[in-house]
Amino acid sequence: MTLFGKFLALMLLAFLATAGALVVQNFDERTPAPQIQAEQNPAYADVLENISTTTSEIPIATTTPKEIPISAPEETSVSVDKPIFSIPAPIPVPPPTSPNWDKVNEQTRAALVNILCTAKNGDIFQPLSGSGVFIDSRGVILTNAHVAQYLLLTEGGEKSDLLDCVIRTGSPAVNRYRAVPLFISPRWIADSAKNILEENARERGEYDYALLVVTGMTNPNAALPSSFPFVPLQKSQIAPDTQDAFLASGYPAGFLGGIAVQRELWSVSSFATIQSRYSFEGEALDLVGLGGNLLAQKGASGGALVTGSGEVAGLITTAIVEGNTDERDVRALTTDYIARAFAEEAGFSLFSLKNADLAPLLSQFSRDIAPALRTQLTDAIYKNEI
Repeated sequence: MTLFGKFLALMLLAFLATAGALVVQNFDERTPAPQIQAEQNPAYADVLENISTTTSEIPIATTTPKEIPISAPEETSVSVDKPIFSIPAPIPVPPPTSPNWDKVNEQTRAALVNILCTAKNGDIFQPLSGSGVFIDSRGVILTNAHVAQYLLLTEGGEKSDLLDCVIRTGSPAVNRYRAVPLFISPRWIADSAKNILEENARERGEYDYALLVVTGMTNPNAALPSSFPFVPLQKSQIAPDTQDAFLASGYPAGFLGGIAVQRELWSVSSFATIQSRYSFEGEALDLVGLGGNLLAQKGASGGALVTGSGEVAGLITTAIVEGNTDERDVRALTTDYIARAFAEEAGFSLFSLKNADLAPLLSQFSRDIAPALRTQLTDAIYKNEI
């Protein structure tokens, strides 16, 4: 090698050594990666605890990815003799389950009550019997205003402390609970208080609804149950053209004397279908006629009209009671009508009652509403006294 060649070789080696030193220096002095501060962002604290403090080298693939061959699609032909698409056969829909009427009847009978009021002094009133149904596990009873009005006459002073009323259950009915009005339609009292002493007062059924609530036992040594059997209210409306069957239940007492009502009153259930439809105003279905059946008797007022799914769809309220029971017509207010009337008078939804605290509602009714309603009744009773 010539002297000039040796010089070039030495220069090349010196250059490579210097470049290598620069590369090593650059890697040693690189800027550290930013660190997440857990104390500044607590959300990362748990994540940081689980991150390994060691690092591992990520291997770099040195082989060339294998090429996936792409083949041309095969030609296909469509036969016109067969359908292009295969349409699956429809899944058969099972027929609707028939109502278990035995179960519905059992639940309704368990929730049914008889409301019996007897005179404390004198003979102004004969024994008064009506029906009702528990609609809430806390002991709320739905009944008629023309039945519940008598519970306003169990207290309030000499002129109004006229009756003793008990809630009875079972067949035959036996004394079980004490109850007080939770709400009675003020409009019904205003329109009908004048008829309180009439034995066969004519009623349209409008606003004829009320709520009672159990407050105690007739046996002072017995404790109230933790919950009451009940039938919930139907939220949907009865279809105007429905032909569905219903279960009508109550404590009819039209063919019993006063002693028998107190000792031998049995609950009765009967199938019914809607035979006629009525509206107090507008086109809403407010009142339905069920034709003649065993419930077309006095005492059945306040009984329940129950659907096959076990919900109260109506409240028995009036009846044409002349002739045999198959010639009569028992009528029921629809639950939808009662809900609309209650919202109008009480100012809140009847269906929201199940989530409401009953104590303040009872206190408000007893303090602000009941005294005026009681006065209207006693004025009608004593109107001939001078």
